Amino acid sequence: MVQTVEPGRYSERMQSPAALLQWPSGSSRWQRGRHFAGGGGGVKAQAGRISLGAGLETVLSRRAVSVSPRRSPRLLLRRWASPIAKIAVSAGALTLLLHNVDLVAMAEVLGRADGWDLAMVAAIYLMGQALTAWRWRLIASRVGFQEPLSDFLRFYFIGMFFNLFGPSTVGGDVVRALFLGAPSRRRAVAFHTVIFDRLSGLVMLVLVAVTAMALFGRFGLPWPMVLLVAAVGVGMLVGWFLVPPLVRRFLPADGRVSRVVDHDLKPFWTDRSLLLRAAGVSIAFHILQAASLILLGDALSMELDWRYYFIFHPLVSVLSAVPISVAGIGVREAGYVWFLQRQGVPADTAMAFGLLWFVVLLTTSLVGGAVYLWSGSAVPTLRGQRGHGKDQAGDEVQFPSAS
Repeated sequence: MVQTVEPGRYSERMQSPAALLQWPSGSSRWQRGRHFAGGGGGVKAQAGRISLGAGLETVLSRRAVSVSPRRSPRLLLRRWASPIAKIAVSAGALTLLLHNVDLVAMAEVLGRADGWDLAMVAAIYLMGQALTAWRWRLIASRVGFQEPLSDFLRFYFIGMFFNLFGPSTVGGDVVRALFLGAPSRRRAVAFHTVIFDRLSGLVMLVLVAVTAMALFGRFGLPWPMVLLVAAVGVGMLVGWFLVPPLVRRFLPADGRVSRVVDHDLKPFWTDRSLLLRAAGVSIAFHILQAASLILLGDALSMELDWRYYFIFHPLVSVLSAVPISVAGIGVREAGYVWFLQRQGVPADTAMAFGLLWFVVLLTTSLVGGAVYLWSGSAVPTLRGQRGHGKDQAGDEVQFPSAS
């Protein structure tokens, strides 16, 4: 008797990949595909109808089976090398900072912090995050995502939570892209909206710092740093608009990248209204950010020119966005200490400022965690859901494990 297993289902008689390995090699077509069964090396399936051995008399209709190799130590090392390196950078930076700070004096500064001011800082920060969620909606709606603002707020705040508390392989940007793109099976396009949202924010961060230095002066910052910041800002702005002509010049017109740039993401380069609105929202967000930091400095009785916040905070934010540490921890605090000490702020006060700002980030991220729990929804997978085939971005089904 021959047992047939339809696509998306598996036979109870398929005990394990080890059993599959005992089948005659002539009874199967060995192809690469998606995971079909768990454990060991994992069984994979693809198109084709094939008998899987005379002993089991099992036929898997329209799919062929193969056995994937086990993960090698080298692959595991490559997978974990980056997270371990980031942990080392964050831990090393914090250890060095705390070693050079008077911990007793820093504790006294933290103890004098005004609780109401800190609450206001967190509230202003949350307002800024809601503003950036609106910017993301402006961007995504231009490429066909018409979800209500409430959904974008929910996705964005859940992403904030995963930025700090998610697994090392799943960042907040990926999570909010999955939430946006999974229902319509447009994960790739959703991820592109997140990339543009992130890049536009970074460009405006640098431009805010450059504009502040042009209007208020450089506050004694080294000229090489000032020139480097200006060059990076101009380079990012010009480089963005050079992407389409460079793609057309060096890549095939029928290639995937060309199709994405000239079709899916075309408004990101050609829609001036979209670009101006996104820039305007970014400027408003950075003003709110600076206001929250000024209030944080007041909570610590830190005497500092308010104009300087518009210079050092964007630069520290850009540095902490570089993926060399865990959520910018250590790098962010080191940046605040360096910039504030140049204006005569004691090291213990500067370190207290950086730690309190991290507490604000931590607290507001927990708000995203509460939203995540309240919504009761699981994070969508990178691949399509079971039994629903491929999505518009070419994602394939990941089938259940045989047991």
